[in-house]
Amino acid sequence: MSLSSRPLFSFAANVPFGQGAAAEAVVRAAEAAGFDLFSMTDHPYGAQSFEPYAAVPFLLGRTERISGYVGVTNLPLRPAPMLARTVASLTSLSGGRFALGLGSGGFWEQITRMGVQPLSPRQAVDAFAEAIEVIRGMTGGPGRSLDFAGSFYRADHLAPSAVPTAPIWTGAGGPRSLAVTGRLADGWIPPNGADWTTEKFREGRRRIDAAATSAGRDPAEVISVINLGAPVLTAADLPTTRGPDGRFAGGSARQWVTELTGAVTGYGVAGFNMAVLDETGAISGEVIDRFGAEVIGPVRAAVG
Repeated sequence: MSLSSRPLFSFAANVPFGQGAAAEAVVRAAEAAGFDLFSMTDHPYGAQSFEPYAAVPFLLGRTERISGYVGVTNLPLRPAPMLARTVASLTSLSGGRFALGLGSGGFWEQITRMGVQPLSPRQAVDAFAEAIEVIRGMTGGPGRSLDFAGSFYRADHLAPSAVPTAPIWTGAGGPRSLAVTGRLADGWIPPNGADWTTEKFREGRRRIDAAATSAGRDPAEVISVINLGAPVLTAADLPTTRGPDGRFAGGSARQWVTELTGAVTGYGVAGFNMAVLDETGAISGEVIDRFGAEVIGPVRAAVG
């Protein structure tokens, strides 16, 4: 398994707080089934979830091949210079099995409950762009020390950690954050989720691609990773694979393969993140194993 696999398959391991054994079982099952990554969300203002920068390293230490990422890191709660050191340590300790999902901040009412000063949307995007520059400047060493004086972050002669910079995937939604993604990031997790056929998705890609081109980059360097939510894997075909909102909701293995293959070949999607449910609405080792055998393998075979 590798972060360079295409398409990438990621399992959303967002189990309730206190169920550490269940989290480990899910991630181990995903690894055995051929998933490339697992993900955890970052909403520490609630007590119902594990703190991901404690849980992801624990789970990486319990596995051998699967990578992990926080989808997406709540940047206002995690200052960029310290986040850079955390990511560098995770990258080194895991043997490169970490990707950095990064967001400019949502749920500000909740974030400010943790003592963080609120930012305007414009300020949040500006801080987001600075953070990516700081993180890149503090990894990828050895090399020149970072001196950075921005509006939100400062770094005074900080030596870069001697590890490659982890892939940076953003949860950008607005025009300015999409432009930042095109200029500075390695991937995009569209906020519209499980519908890659929409004009919103295409417009987001156009903005990313234009910004990448303007920055002298190949737009293909910025991959799209779709967050599917929790679709069902059924034994028989469903009448439709889409919910009332048009988003992918699951179906038989054949329907999954058709949908995901079309996303890759028709829309340039490079990865999928999901928690696969069985027909009772549960996550089980059996449904994860079946997904690996009947969906992951055939999709990869279909797209070459």
